[in-house]
Amino acid sequence: MLAGWEGSVHDANILAGSMDQPDGINIFDDKFYLGDFGYTCQPSVVAPFRKTRYYLNDLSSKNYPRTTHDFLNLSHSSLRVMVDTTFGSL
Repeated sequence: MLAGWEGSVHDANILAGSMDQPDGINIFDDKFYLGDFGYTCQPSVVAPFRKTRYYLNDLSSKNYPRTTHDFLNLSHSSLRVMVDTTFGSL
């Protein structure tokens, strides 16, 4: 938790600002965060591809992933659902 930021500031700005601080968030080299469309893809943050199908409903059994971008976005969406469910359970 990072206190002191306004409520309207996007999470990506808070993460970038914290990573610039000496005592801020430190992401280990072999770890990463899943970011939403507001994040830019960087070595420590994996964001979905833009202008590519993302949601699980868009990629049903009849509409399976056809490209590597579709497959990454499907995997990304599945992982984010699990993370959200875990936080909801806690």
